[in-house]
Amino acid sequence: MKKLTLIITAIAFIVVSCKKDNKSPVVTNQPDPNWIRLEIPNGKAAYAVAGNIDDTLLVTTWTKAYFTADQGKTWQESKNFNGPIQGLYTNKDTVMSLLLAGGLELEGTLKASVAQFYTLDMGKSWNRYLNYQRAQKIIMPIGIVQSAQNKTTYQLKYNTKPASANSTSYIHDPTTILRDGNALELPFKVRIRNLYMDSKDRLYVAASGGIYNQDKDAFTFNEGNTPAVIYVSRKELP
Repeated sequence: MKKLTLIITAIAFIVVSCKKDNKSPVVTNQPDPNWIRLEIPNGKAAYAVAGNIDDTLLVTTWTKAYFTADQGKTWQESKNFNGPIQGLYTNKDTVMSLLLAGGLELEGTLKASVAQFYTLDMGKSWNRYLNYQRAQKIIMPIGIVQSAQNKTTYQLKYNTKPASANSTSYIHDPTTILRDGNALELPFKVRIRNLYMDSKDRLYVAASGGIYNQDKDAFTFNEGNTPAVIYVSRKELP
């Protein structure tokens, strides 16, 4: 009888313990309070941004242009450039696609120029830009933006280093964003390709979809399944 009582008591203790465990907090991936994360499947990397998340957002990826009119829930492919478009230059209702025009990869300033195509409807349709002389004069920096209200400058610090002595290739650590020269604290570690700021002074971070392995100090990519990633500040940045 005593053994039966002990067994019943043990079972009751286990049941109570399980109930307590069920009431314990469950860890979930909560949205970041300061940043919205958007993904373009199989895009590999986001290079340039135009428009805004409230209306139509236009993004160029490894080879193509996509736009979204529902805050990134769905993306429509609108143009295959067969290569990266490093800059999107906006002049009123016209957005022009710009190529990489040179600069220094190692902690240097990159620029985009040579307009090849333009769109009048935020990427829904594209036309070839035929004014070749004018196309070469359109130049914009890559990874440098300034807020409209207080002229605060945001700039990329690429954190690159030569792969080896006398090497022309580089190893990329997670990119830093500098705000007036001081590092901005970020909840993500990515290789950033470009910055963009909309009319409401919200910052857009165009990045590669590779995952940073801190132990190996390297990025890993899932080949063709790597997404292009865009982070959008939820509020205007000072």
